[in-house]
Amino acid sequence: MLIVLVPYRRRERWAWYALWFYPFFWAAHLIGNLPPGDDHIHQMVFIALSLTGLLLPARAFFPPKPSIAA
Repeated sequence: MLIVLVPYRRRERWAWYALWFYPFFWAAHLIGNLPPGDDHIHQMVFIALSLTGLLLPARAFFPPKPSIAA
């Protein structure tokens, strides 16, 4: 939670990379049929929400490089 509250909000790239743990964690649970429970809809929802939270602001973390005018 501290990663989200401080470095992620400051748009530090390492925080963006570190938060990729979350969708991979839930994907591993979904693919490996791991707990909690047999109903995996919540895992798919968590994967979708975390991917949305990472991909929507991706341009803020990786802005386009300025073009050099000739």
